[in-house]
Order: sequence, then C-alpha cells, then structure tokens
Amino acid sequence: MANKPLSRTKALCMLLACLFFIPVFGVLTAHFMASEYEGQFHDSVVFNQHLVTEENYQARRLSYVSVCAQIRAAGNAEGYKEMCSPADEVAIVKYASWVIAGIGALILLVIYGGRAIAGTNRARLSRMFGFVVRAVMFLLALSVFGQAVLFVFSVYTIETMTIHQIHAVLLATVGFAALLVCWTLLRSTFQFFKETPMLIKAVQLDRESQPRLFQFVDDIARRLGARSPANIIAGLEPNFFVTAGPVALFGRHGTVANETLFISLCTMRLFSKPEFAAVIGHELGHFRGDDLIYSKRFAPAYSRLGQAWSAMASSRGGNASDLARLPAIVTLGTCWNVFASAERSIGREREMLADQAGAEASDARSLAHALVKIATHARQWGPLTRAHIDELAEGRMYENLSVTYQNACRTALGAMDWDAARDELGKTAVAHPVDTHPPLSQRLQGLGASLDEVTLEEVGVPEESAIHLLQDPEAVEQELSKLEAQWLVAIRAVVVPRNQAQPAEPVG
Repeated sequence: MANKPLSRTKALCMLLACLFFIPVFGVLTAHFMASEYEGQFHDSVVFNQHLVTEENYQARRLSYVSVCAQIRAAGNAEGYKEMCSPADEVAIVKYASWVIAGIGALILLVIYGGRAIAGTNRARLSRMFGFVVRAVMFLLALSVFGQAVLFVFSVYTIETMTIHQIHAVLLATVGFAALLVCWTLLRSTFQFFKETPMLIKAVQLDRESQPRLFQFVDDIARRLGARSPANIIAGLEPNFFVTAGPVALFGRHGTVANETLFISLCTMRLFSKPEFAAVIGHELGHFRGDDLIYSKRFAPAYSRLGQAWSAMASSRGGNASDLARLPAIVTLGTCWNVFASAERSIGREREMLADQAGAEASDARSLAHALVKIATHARQWGPLTRAHIDELAEGRMYENLSVTYQNACRTALGAMDWDAARDELGKTAVAHPVDTHPPLSQRLQGLGASLDEVTLEEVGVPEESAIHLLQDPEAVEQELSKLEAQWLVAIRAVVVPRNQAQPAEPVG
C-alpha cells in the first residue's frame, strides 16, 4: 500500500511533463528569440548606424519590441513589416505556448474534475464517463498537434540562430508522427459515439427450439424484477456474463443487439439446476436498477478506453514516432487509471449486489457452490484447448468439447488435494470480459458461506445437470466444438495438415 501514493505521484509528474514541457520550452524559446533579436537591434542602432549612444539607448529605454510597438501605434507597420516580423514571431510563439498550456490545464480539469463529480455513483459515472473520454481525446489531439508544431518550430529556430544547421529529417519525422497520432485520437474520439460489437465464439439460441431454457430464464427475471435478456447465446468457455452492447458471433454475419446473456455449456454440465438458477440470477441482477445504465454506458466505454490506450502503447514506430505518441499514451493511461479506482469500487459493490440477486433466484448455498465450481474447474479449459490444438495439428478434432471438458474435470477432481486447493481458491477471482470481480473468499463471505464448509463432493459433477434444460444439447455442443476448431485455425493457433479439407477422425 505504501507504494501506491508514490506511483500516483510519478504518474502525475509524467502527465504534467507531457502536457507542459513543450509549452514551457516554447516560452523559453520565445525569450531566447527576443534576446537574440534585441541584441541584433542593439548592435544595429548603437554600433553600426551610430543613431544613438549607448548611454542614450539605455536612458531612453529603447528596445526592439518597444520600437516595433510604437511603429504599429503610429500606423506605419506596413513600411516596417520586414523589420518587425521577428517581433511578431516572438509574440506568436508566446501566445501559442500559453494556448497549448491552457489546453493541457483543461485536460487535467476534465479528467480530475469529472472523476470528482462522478465519485462512486454509478448513474453519474455512467453518464459522465463517455463525455470525459471524448473530451480528453479531442483536447489531446489538439495538444499533440500544437506541441508538435511548437517543438518543430522552436528547435528549428534555435538551431538556425545558434549552430546554423537544421536536423530536417528528425523534425519532419516528429511532425509526421504527430499528425498520425492526431488522426488516431480524432478517429477514436468519433468512434466512441458508436458501439463496437464484442466478438464472441457462440451460437444464438431461439425460443422455438429451446423453450425450456427461455422459460427458466424468464421465470428468474420475473422473480427478481429484472429485465429478461432479449438474446441468449451459448458458448463453451467456462464463463457466464451479460452485456447490453452489440455482439458479433464468430462465423456469423450481422450482430446481436440489446441485452444478451452468455451461457457456458461446458459449465452447465457441472451445475445442478439450483446452481444454474443462482448464476443466471446473478447475471440478471445486472439488468435491474442503476446497473442497467452502468452496463450500457460505462462498462463498454471503459473497456474501449483501455483498448485504445493499450494499442497506442504497444505500437512501435521508431524514436521520433514514440516521442510524438508519448503525451497521448501517458494522458490516456492517466484517464484510465483515475477512473479505475471508481470502477473497482463500484465493480465490487455491484458484484455483491448481483450475488444477492443470485441468492434470491435460488439460494445462497447453491450460488456459493456454483462460484467454487467455476473457480475450481475453469483452469481445465487451458489444457483442453492445448490438447485440442495438438489434435487439430494431426488432422483430428474433439467431437464434443463440452463432454470432454466434463470428463477432464472429473479426472482432475479425483487427483486433487482439496485442502491445498481451497487455500489457493480463496485468492482467485472469476474471470469476466467486462467487469472486475472481487476475490472468491470475499464473495463467499457476502453469501454467509466459507470455503472450509465446501466439500470435494459438492464441487463434483451432479447426476442431473443443468445441461438437460436444453433441447438436444449434444447437437449444440458439437456445433460449438467445430466453431472452436475454426477459431483456432482462424487465429493461427494451429495449422491443419494440407491434405485435410477439414479436421477429421473425431475423438473424445
């Protein structure tokens, strides 16, 4: 905990440097230019033309800037435009430096002021965050562009006046890189006005073919006073979540709109119906009260900001390009981190409230068992995926990954030291594509349960699992298994042998 204030101080210092170093450099450049021009004016008046003596020059308090000001005041600026144009450049550099510094101050005000106003109120945070991000990106684009122009001009001027040599390639590279950063930021700003679909490996279920499942979910929503999801999509990865944003299904055209519930068929094979009801209740708990607007507005925007920051920070284009991107990287990172504390605080609160909804939908003990099952068995998905990759590389595939996953969980549970496993489980947090979940031990405590009370038999595979809520679940699972194979090939995780038109010789 002692290191956190220090890290925040370092981050703030980096942000201040990125926003104000170039403006300060610009002001210093303006003073340097004014000093150089004043020296030239002094030499010209006193020593070259002998218009006045040194004593009279000092007594009259003559200066290059004051003389040009008097000329303009007398209305003779046109005749002396060439002589006084350097003074105009000094004024422009000073003015530009202050304007860019003002934009930097405005960025700080938007980030920290917005965070202070939003606090940890979900409704305010949801309504304000999108505006804050768009405003920061737009102002940042202006700042990066202005800083690049000011930097290039200042370095060009200083080099011209001092060493009479110009590093044109370096300056041109910085300028071009800054333009690219500006374009990226402006494009990202306008992209925040439209939602980018979340790509998911899943198939969409419909009411006609799966009436029991939809009736089961609708009944839970009715009991909770929550909105029933417009769509239910099924996948294999051991996870459950809801989203209010658009969803793109891998291998399918178009998007799925409105509230969507993702269910894992692999995990349904491990759940009893009460446990499945508790998990569905937890997810639908996010579709009632202030959580609905939070899920629709804040969570997607927060995720997109993190993606934009990561993409900009991970790209590399050379020293000059990295220099031009630095203000954007630091500022977006600061904005993300400033609101991360609110996201973590609200995320914990809303997950605890959603857990209460899950307990309402079934009972607290069923939800506790479901959470422990997910945390215990989700780790089997990684080894199963690697084994599937090996099979695909040999021209084979798993016919039903869901059944294979269920068997792998049974085998792992049989070889598990449950006492040692429980010590580790309490520290874990259930993975989620949108939200931050508290550690398992905290969630169980909120449900009035404890890991010490959960036995090995209670995290095993039930005799009657929730998978039977689906009509012909094996057909859906086999379709999803093929989809998983297509995904692994598409992301180049595996290369299928050339003589195989498609993976053959199913196993498992």
